[in-house]
Amino acid sequence: MSTDTVLWLNFRKGDKQAFAALYHRYRSIMTNICLRISPDSAIIKDCIHDLFVEMWKNRTRLALPVSVKAYLVRSVQRKIIRQLKRRRLDLYAFPAEALHEVGTVSCVEKAIIAEQLRQEQQENIRRAIRVLTRRQQEAVYLKFYADLSYPEIAGKMCISTDAIYNLISKAIGNMQETFSKTNFPTL
Repeated sequence: MSTDTVLWLNFRKGDKQAFAALYHRYRSIMTNICLRISPDSAIIKDCIHDLFVEMWKNRTRLALPVSVKAYLVRSVQRKIIRQLKRRRLDLYAFPAEALHEVGTVSCVEKAIIAEQLRQEQQENIRRAIRVLTRRQQEAVYLKFYADLSYPEIAGKMCISTDAIYNLISKAIGNMQETFSKTNFPTL
């Protein structure tokens, strides 16, 4: 029987020393792995603590996992993801690409986080577009949503191509200014 198995079985029987040994053995491993999900060490520390408190309360109902390490890491990752969602942290500091490095985050969780990021980015862009003049909004729509060329936009808006370049350039500058004032990511 492995050391982890012995510790786990003793912990389930109420052995506080075995419980403490599990905590001390895996705390730093869980922290290092979870730093790939969130750079906020306070959240990680809280989630690890909460996990162990819940484990102690439910120890008699916990089965012996195939791998204690994998069980602990996976459990704390789930807690962190739920906590990040709950607190509605700045998800731009938590890019979906970083999740690909964490092999134990499920595809469903990745998809949920990616969709939330996409929705928030779209809403931020809509808010930034609302501060533009009506003419700038029209030019931005034709360029980036209708995918028209500058000469095509100039023809539709009955102004010169140079004026369209200037109009879109000013619109992008205004949007970037809006993003910087409201902590949105820049374009």
